Amino acid sequence: MKRGHIYTFVFMIVITAVLVFALAAAYEGFKPSIEKNKLLQEQRAVLYSLGLDEGLTDADIAPVYEESIEPAALNGIEDVNGVKVLAHVKDGQTVAYAVPFDGAALWGALRGYLGVNADLTETTGLVFTYQNETPGLGGRIDEDWYKAQFRGLPISKGSNLAYGAFDSYKLDAVTGATQTSSAVLRTVNKALNETVFAGEVQ
Repeated sequence: MKRGHIYTFVFMIVITAVLVFALAAAYEGFKPSIEKNKLLQEQRAVLYSLGLDEGLTDADIAPVYEESIEPAALNGIEDVNGVKVLAHVKDGQTVAYAVPFDGAALWGALRGYLGVNADLTETTGLVFTYQNETPGLGGRIDEDWYKAQFRGLPISKGSNLAYGAFDSYKLDAVTGATQTSSAVLRTVNKALNETVFAGEVQ
């Protein structure tokens, strides 16, 4: 190997090593902030599903969460794929549950929380903590208008939610994203059937 080629080869190795080290150091430096933001987003998602997020700033999230949210068992189920079932507790009484869900959409996993009131008669909210659907199409399930439809929907054991206009509610799919919209309802109904209405509340 010629001297010039050796120099170039060594130079590239050194530069690569320096860049890798710099990136690793930067990641470690930002790791606490990354973890803090991740926790904040998770807590905000839980509060949203329970209808408790309105008007809250980032600084409000942790105090409200710590004061109002507790781990819970719904029909003896304490977690869904390792994510805890949570309860909104006020004055010692359970007001609502945040039920984690985990399903599959068109382009990947679909994870989040479905909120239901303590009587298990209506939803309090729906939020996604992870979705990888196409922006402008299936990704619109994360838009406020779509998620807002899942507040106050009547629910009961053995009855699945569906898109359309009914006597007690109206639910619209995302135009041009039939498969993603169907995946959301399939996942929500699974959470209702397998967690919310799996048996009697413990």
